[in-house]
Amino acid sequence: MSLLTLLSAAAAQQADIPASSFLRGSGSVPDETPQRTISLSAYRIDHYEVTVAQFQSFMAGPSSTQAHWSLEGWAWHQANPQGAGDAVRSASRALDHPVVGVTWYEADAYCRWKGGALPTEAQWEHASCGEGDPAGHRFAWGTGEDVDAVWYSGGKYGHITGVLTEPVQSVDDALRSPFGLAHATGNVWEWTADWYHREGYAEGPDADPTGPERGTWKTMRGGSFMNLPSYSTCTHREPARPERVALTVGFRCAYSQ
Repeated sequence: MSLLTLLSAAAAQQADIPASSFLRGSGSVPDETPQRTISLSAYRIDHYEVTVAQFQSFMAGPSSTQAHWSLEGWAWHQANPQGAGDAVRSASRALDHPVVGVTWYEADAYCRWKGGALPTEAQWEHASCGEGDPAGHRFAWGTGEDVDAVWYSGGKYGHITGVLTEPVQSVDDALRSPFGLAHATGNVWEWTADWYHREGYAEGPDADPTGPERGTWKTMRGGSFMNLPSYSTCTHREPARPERVALTVGFRCAYSQ
């Protein structure tokens, strides 16, 4: 298969998002306030979360190349060369399910290897919610909760019996985001590039924001198979340490135009 064919196949799996503006935040939750109009340069983002098979291909060889890692990520990788291990990352699921058990460092390195980066929070929210405004797009598809999303609506103290994800391409088209993203709501949490700050929305530029320069936690978005709808909104922000390994966390990549 030629390089051109491979590049064309990869491009077909990505959403092309033109330079545009959107209303960021809900204005009703402290760390989603204030609502601000944010302008973004054109970018591309994966339609689908990274699969177990795709991540295994990275760990099979490219992960040993330092150039794919941040300085902090390479130090982490040297101390943890196998990460959580293939068994944890697959968690007894088929290879077309989203990879889980990956740290932020690993997700960042994978996206660098693919020629991209983890999406910024602003890129992720725009791709998942369109023009914003929770009144019209609380979730990727709109406002309704009575849908067959891969989340947990059985109550806070219900029992989860396994890693209950769906294959990344298994989604009702009606549940895709305005830009065509699958499982932007639910399935697995998705790492973003930004450091988390509770009051971060009050600061920073209105154009192509990238979050604080440093911090303790990175930000995850979208909720997972074991989260209630209230945690799975387009605007909800969840902090986690970059070295965190969890069976609810995966990612997708973004790319410059």
